[in-house]
Amino acid sequence: MTADPAPYFTRHGLSLADLRRADTGFSNEVWLTDTAVLRLGSGADHGREAAIALGARVAGVQTARPLFWAPGYSLWERLPGRVPTPAQLTPQFWNAVLDDLERLHAAPPEAYSPRLSELWVGGPGLIGGADWTPAERNALSRMLSTPYPLTAPVFVHGDVYRHNLLADAQGNYAGLLDWGNAGWATLEHECAVLDELEPALDRWGTRLDPGLLWRLRLELLLKVAGAGRISYDVVREALAQCG
Repeated sequence: MTADPAPYFTRHGLSLADLRRADTGFSNEVWLTDTAVLRLGSGADHGREAAIALGARVAGVQTARPLFWAPGYSLWERLPGRVPTPAQLTPQFWNAVLDDLERLHAAPPEAYSPRLSELWVGGPGLIGGADWTPAERNALSRMLSTPYPLTAPVFVHGDVYRHNLLADAQGNYAGLLDWGNAGWATLEHECAVLDELEPALDRWGTRLDPGLLWRLRLELLLKVAGAGRISYDVVREALAQCG
């Protein structure tokens, strides 16, 4: 049952003007007013996300300011702008996003946490019952189950895709949202989720390990295809890049 969002705004003295549910948010339920955003999610660490966002803002990243947070919810200022259309995701737009990510990478808002392992291993259980050929199924199993060395640690946003970005009225980059996946990982983890890889490859190609990047992207695309949001043909294209 959906919780009534109104008390979360009013208890903090925030207006309910134009209150409505957002059509984004997979892990959290998101509500908007003219001036604020409510994120509801019992599994999220809202206090940590707020602290990371504040640190990112200090580093110069364009992101929303957290207003209030407590177990189960957080309230944020609403930045002007909208989710960019696919047509607005130009190389110029992506380069502005990458500029912000470089600011984050250069000034991590959390201290480094040592890794439990220096190897990445995927989830072979994601292969599922799709209509794979035997050769495809074997290749997927090999890619996902064979340990692969991790590269240098980087503090990443970890979820930079279209619905976590904002564009202004002119279609320019206007902000980066949702810090729930942020943390220490690798530059390949940052890039694997991008809607468009080319701008990142142009900028960071010499720093990226293609083997790790495409394994991470393959695993992500399997999850998205398993949720019914993309075709398994997109997974096949990524598998071909893994070599």
